[in-house]
Amino acid sequence: MPKIPISKPIDSSRCDPRLPLEALAYRKKQNPPLVTYDYLRAFNITVWLYRDRQGVQGVHVTANITIEELIRKFGPAETPDAEVGIHSEGIAGEWFLKKPHLTVLQIFTERIPCPNMCAPMLTRYFPEVPWYYYYDRRSWINKGSITPIKSAADILKSAYEL
Repeated sequence: MPKIPISKPIDSSRCDPRLPLEALAYRKKQNPPLVTYDYLRAFNITVWLYRDRQGVQGVHVTANITIEELIRKFGPAETPDAEVGIHSEGIAGEWFLKKPHLTVLQIFTERIPCPNMCAPMLTRYFPEVPWYYYYDRRSWINKGSITPIKSAADILKSAYEL
């Protein structure tokens, strides 16, 4: 059983346990499974709990698209600063914005949403929805350093008991 994730806001109700379980199940059923250190480092899985108009709950699972995958498909970007992946929260957010008949109840993402793109998008379009996560890079950086003492892969291995 995966560990209980951190919530934002901190006083939110507990994360629905199906969400981290679905994220782990998604990782395990990919070919190859996304559970090695390199895959845990490269991929962020997000799982959103929602309710439809009839009151039926469901989950939507999304993974990020890595920089490497985009380069393979489209070639390198014109400038190095343009080489960024597509974040899983952005992909899922767009999916839900195109489906206004669904109400998002909770958002689980393995890494805290990035402060430049994803967090502002979630705050704007899903303002009352709590977020749950395992890894916040800023929590693992020593003063005066830019290198974290623990990576997302380290934390996810522990959280998922891999």
